[in-house]
Amino acid sequence: MNELNELDHQLTLALNGSNSLFWDNVMYTVTDTFSWSVVIIVLLAIIFKNNTWKEALMVYLTIALLIFVADRICSGFVKPMVARWRPTQDPQLMYMVDVVRNYRGGSFGFFSGHACNTMCVAMFLSWLFRSTKVTLTLFFWSLSTTFTRLYLGVHYLGDVCVGFIVGALLGFGFYWLMERFVHPRIGMKRFISDQFTSSGYLKDDMDTFMTVIFLNYICVLIFSLTLGIG
Repeated sequence: MNELNELDHQLTLALNGSNSLFWDNVMYTVTDTFSWSVVIIVLLAIIFKNNTWKEALMVYLTIALLIFVADRICSGFVKPMVARWRPTQDPQLMYMVDVVRNYRGGSFGFFSGHACNTMCVAMFLSWLFRSTKVTLTLFFWSLSTTFTRLYLGVHYLGDVCVGFIVGALLGFGFYWLMERFVHPRIGMKRFISDQFTSSGYLKDDMDTFMTVIFLNYICVLIFSLTLGIG
């Protein structure tokens, strides 16, 4: 166990920080949920457009409950119970961690809330939309957002890996429950069309969603470059 813990420390330090103010700005911005506000608004609009208002409401409520449960399991139960220091708070490691803008997070970091929350949403939406391109984009979003936690030194790699596993299970579980018990008609949609995914979402809307995600990344890069110049 000690060897595994030491390996976790070494890998985390290897992924932590850089000598680049630009990448510091990128990671600090991407890790902030507010920077994804436009993507969230577009996502909600697409769900509403492609469903009846009752179906859309059920999807909204399920996603909200999913995020709430994921957060409570992570921050309300596991973190205080396990009480594993974040790298930035760990007395054995904190002075070796490259800290950005003096951001150290809370005391405990097992397991990663960012990893769990982003992965549960990515998994849920992947099953909801049934689009391979969107699924890959969502997993890229989850991985890149979570990588910022390693870069900023507020999580160990082990924290992130466990967060991904828990998030994936929760995302699939909540979709399964919604499809079978909350609103069965959502799971009954089986479109075969060049215009729709198999679950009934317009492929043009899926392309729009992906475009907005990648445009958001571009905006983050431009904003971070501007901060670096300033």
